[in-house]
Amino acid sequence: MIPTVINSLILIILGIVSFINWELMNTTGQATSMLMLVFFGGAFLICLAFRSQHFTHGLYGGLIFALLGIISAVIRIHQFGHFTNLRDPKLHVIFGMLIICIIQTNHIWKQVQKERLKDMMQS
Repeated sequence: MIPTVINSLILIILGIVSFINWELMNTTGQATSMLMLVFFGGAFLICLAFRSQHFTHGLYGGLIFALLGIISAVIRIHQFGHFTNLRDPKLHVIFGMLIICIIQTNHIWKQVQKERLKDMMQS
């Protein structure tokens, strides 16, 4: 629970700060692409809140959003720099999102495995 909150807050803060300071980053493109981080951070928090009512639905929803975050980050990195211009600040932000989503996926996957083991022991 705490890692999800931390990951979510980092994504939200990173997205908002990047959006606000887009011109200071001295980069091209749309600043609104940085709001993608805010979306995924919010989605993780919503799934976490949903887990209090329906644990497995919230858990699997969080896993799906974390995997979608990884896919979105990889696609954005490819669109922004084609994996060649690694000095671009917006790529650093998206790499940060990628790393956080990988950490979140790992965290949720461990919880999914625990839940599945618990279900197997009960049956």
